[in-house]
Amino acid sequence: MRVGIDYRPALTHREGIGRYTRELVRALVELNYGQHLGLFGYTWSGLRVGRDELGIEGSGAELVRLRFPSRWLPAALKRLGRGADDLVGGAVVFHHPQYNLLPVREAVEVATIHDCIYMLDAGYMDPAIAAKLTDVARAMVARARRVLVPSQFSGAEVVMALGAHPARVSHTPLGCDHVTRDLPPEGFPKVAEPYVLTVSRVEPRKNHVRTLQAFELLVREGFPHRWVVAGPAGWGSEDFERALERSPARDRVEWRRFVPEAELPRLYSQADAFLFPSLSEGFGLPPLEAMACGTPTVTSCVTAMPEVCGEAAFLVEPTDPDRIFEATRRILAEPEIALDYSMRGRARAREFTWRECARSTLLAYQAAARGDEDEPQLRKSL
Repeated sequence: MRVGIDYRPALTHREGIGRYTRELVRALVELNYGQHLGLFGYTWSGLRVGRDELGIEGSGAELVRLRFPSRWLPAALKRLGRGADDLVGGAVVFHHPQYNLLPVREAVEVATIHDCIYMLDAGYMDPAIAAKLTDVARAMVARARRVLVPSQFSGAEVVMALGAHPARVSHTPLGCDHVTRDLPPEGFPKVAEPYVLTVSRVEPRKNHVRTLQAFELLVREGFPHRWVVAGPAGWGSEDFERALERSPARDRVEWRRFVPEAELPRLYSQADAFLFPSLSEGFGLPPLEAMACGTPTVTSCVTAMPEVCGEAAFLVEPTDPDRIFEATRRILAEPEIALDYSMRGRARAREFTWRECARSTLLAYQAAARGDEDEPQLRKSL
C-alpha cells in the first residue's frame, strides 16, 4: 500500500511538527516501509535540516521536492486537475501531519491533530492565528477518514471540540528515543556550575513567568543553581521578558534562544532538574526527552501531562509558583528523591519509541484504506 505524506515540515522545522514528521518517516523506514512512501516536499523554503538527519537515504522512500511557494499550491493543483497524491506518484492513503491541508484527488486522507489549544479562549496565541488553525482543524476532521492524536487527552478534545467520531480517532503516541541516539553510554559528567532547565518556546501557555517566580524562591533559599531557558521567543513572550528584566534573580537566568539539536542531550543530562509546568499540552515531548536522559522532571498535573508522564515525574499545579518551587526544592535538596525520579523517568521514557508510533500509524493507514463504514459526526450537546 503506497502512502503519501506531506513531508514539508520535516524539511523546514526542527521542532514540533517538524520533529514529528521527520521521526515518523524515519521509523517507517526502519520498519522496512520506505519503498511504499511518497514524500511531498514542495516548498519555497530552503532545507533547514541536513539530508543525513532525515534517515531516508537508500530506503526507497521517494522525496518529491521542487522549490515552489506553498501558498500557490492549491490554485496550481486545481488548475492542473491534480492533487498532492498525484505528485508523489499516486497513493492509496495521503497523510496530513500539519495544519496545512493539501489538495488530494484520489487517495483517502489521514490527518494528525496534535491538540486543540487554538480553540481555547485563554490568550495562549495570536487570535488571528488561532482562528485560522481552528478552521483548518475542522476541515481536516471533515476530510480525513482517520484522525491521529498523540494522546487520549487530545483524542477527547478532537471528539468534543471538533466533532470527530471516536471510531475514526487513532491513538498514536509520540516517541522520545531520538534524544538518546547521541547519548554516550556513560552519560555526561555534571558541570561545576549547577542549573535547572526548561526547554520550550517562550509563550504564555508554557508558563515561564510562574516558573521564574518559583526559581526566585529557590535563589532566596540559597540554592546555587542557574535557570537555563532553551527556546526561541514566541507570541506573547513580552510578559516573560518584562518579568525577567525586573526579577531579582535575572543574573542567574540564561535564556538561550537557539540551541543546536546536537547539544540537547548534553543540556538535558547535565541539568539537576527539568521544569515544564505547562498550562496546556496535547502531548508534551520535552519532559519525556528529559526523562530519557535521566533528569528528574517537574511538570503539570493538567491536560496530557499526567497521561504521558505517569508517576515518573513530579506533577504539580501549574498555576501555583509555590508548588513548582516546592517540587523543585525537594528534587535538589533530597538526593534519594532525585534518584527515584531519575530511575522512574528513564523507565517511563523507554515506553515511548518512534517505532511504536510508526506501527500504530501504519494500523491507522490500513484502517483508512479498508474504507471502514463512515460514521456520523458527533455534535456537542447543549
